[in-house]
Amino acid sequence: MLERFGYRGEVHLVSRSRTEVNGHRCVSSIDELPYGIDAAILAIPKAGLAQAVEASGQRGMGGVIAFSSGYAEVDDEGVSQQLALAQTATKYDLALAGPNCLGLINFVDGVPLTFGDASPNRRAQGPGLAILAQSGAMSLALTYAAMAQDINVSYAVSTGNEAVLSVEDYLDAILLERSTRVVALLVEQIRRPAEFLRLSREARDREIALCVLHLGRDLRARAASVSHTGAIAGEQDFLRAALGREGVLFIDSLDELIDTANVLVKCPTPRVAGTAVLTDSGAAKTFALDVSHELGLSMPDLAADTCERLRDELPAFAVASNPADITAMGLNDPSLYARVAEVLLGSDEIGCLVVSVMPGSEQQGTEQIEALLPTLVNADKPVVYTIMGGESYIPPANRLRILDAGLPLFRSPERALAAVRNLTVYARMCRAANRRSAPAQSSAIDLGPLTALNEHDAKVILSKVGLRTPRGELATDLAEARSAATRIGYPVALKISSPWITHKSDVGGVAFVANERQLDDGYVKMLTDVATALPDANVDGVLIEQVLDHGIEMIVGARRDPGWGEFLLVGLGGLWTEVMHDIVVISAEADREEITTFISSLRGFEALSGIRGGEPSDIEALVDAVERVGGLLRAAPAILEIEVNPLLVFPRGGGAAVLDAVIVASA
Repeated sequence: MLERFGYRGEVHLVSRSRTEVNGHRCVSSIDELPYGIDAAILAIPKAGLAQAVEASGQRGMGGVIAFSSGYAEVDDEGVSQQLALAQTATKYDLALAGPNCLGLINFVDGVPLTFGDASPNRRAQGPGLAILAQSGAMSLALTYAAMAQDINVSYAVSTGNEAVLSVEDYLDAILLERSTRVVALLVEQIRRPAEFLRLSREARDREIALCVLHLGRDLRARAASVSHTGAIAGEQDFLRAALGREGVLFIDSLDELIDTANVLVKCPTPRVAGTAVLTDSGAAKTFALDVSHELGLSMPDLAADTCERLRDELPAFAVASNPADITAMGLNDPSLYARVAEVLLGSDEIGCLVVSVMPGSEQQGTEQIEALLPTLVNADKPVVYTIMGGESYIPPANRLRILDAGLPLFRSPERALAAVRNLTVYARMCRAANRRSAPAQSSAIDLGPLTALNEHDAKVILSKVGLRTPRGELATDLAEARSAATRIGYPVALKISSPWITHKSDVGGVAFVANERQLDDGYVKMLTDVATALPDANVDGVLIEQVLDHGIEMIVGARRDPGWGEFLLVGLGGLWTEVMHDIVVISAEADREEITTFISSLRGFEALSGIRGGEPSDIEALVDAVERVGGLLRAAPAILEIEVNPLLVFPRGGGAAVLDAVIVASA
């Protein structure tokens, strides 16, 4: 493999059974090697690995790659054995890759240190893609997939069990050199969150894009919690929010990972989010509109002057719009493709162009490509070339013309549009990160004791940071309940009050009453029902509260994650929280613009913006509530979780009110 890559450095071989391999002399033990070798590949059974690592350290080696498996990925004994390997490596300041890894390939310098089969990049040029995967097989699979798309792979690393060297170490090294523009990461676990966040910021500063495919997203992996916020938002959500804030793209599939890397490596970063599609099929035009809507890809209407210029180029029966369908006339006049592309690329509202065309005959394809390439190559905006027809045959010469021009080539319009969507999201995240200033410090407030908080306590705290709450009083007996209801005014809500009961309606702990007789009956029945359902619950009393309605119920949550920091959660509230799972998770340091953008991405946003003639909700009040909850979490380190569910958002101008709340604090 080293010879295949043209490696010119010294190679030393160790073998107990052979004295020579391909003309290279073998020694019988590590002890016979020269002192201070840079790196060693330990392709030996597990039984001999510990001794080999010790011997490598004693010979002053810089690092070793351990292929052997049977360690932490297997059982507790393997965990202990892996820890012993790490301790030995640390003792000698030895960089240990693995165990249970496939090794790595340095394509830049032609150094393959792997037992996987690979060949050097002979064709691909330009900025490179580095691949970091905790899976050995997947590191190689992603490398093959990238090369198939003519992506210049700079490094391919399998980190394995990460006994010593982890993803963070390799990423740190990659960011220091100039051959890589994009890093694709396939990880199951990020072991050093704070370090990874620092490297993410450094990557953004160096204009190196990071794309992460995080495995293990199953709902069963989510942590249990007393609030909906903890139960419906797990590590995956926090990881996405924390890294997304630093400009890291999260990817959902292997194909999407390589497709996104393809456009990030080959295309400039778009200055605006709008995307245009140039096609020669009316159905493809409609299809592109459908897919872009589902993806959340902006495909804006064209300005009047752009439409006028399009009309000057298109046949009379064609519609001047985005997507732009040049119809079958392009077959008769291939220059039509280029003229329309030039108009679209010259439009201020367009940041990216996707060419999505039929393959046609070999001659038609050649004429189309030759007509388009001068315009596309000279564009200062991202351009993606898509030849529809799946994996149907296209002449190799035509394919190479497109690839040699440095353009991403796709055969699927869905995959092309998804990749462009990710490109525009990356650009938006980086702009937001570069624009962002430090969050305002929350004013110091006296929160009082933060242990065993019931709903009433939580609302008192929330009111101190400016959130509106219904008028309410805590009653410890029926007489107090009657007096409170009289002062508040019927109808009123009765709610069981206990720090240990968060889902009150599940145990009969919520009732609405219109008069004193209903209050008497409801009060007694509530205490009886709760005592039956939860006989050991510590009940403080019954909260008597003003009834508010005529708004949209939302959930606003906040949580402190020990690894990734502080987060906010926003979504449809009440019972819809669990049914719809329509939520977004945001960094608690997000500003108003970011919060507004995330809220508008909710599937249920139309309910807030007014549907079927309904009055729009007070979205500004919702954003304000989210900001205040985030400020409270940041200002009070003892608070672990906050949940307002529901937050009732009234029609525009009416504000919002906390109907129910949970605050969980450390003991």
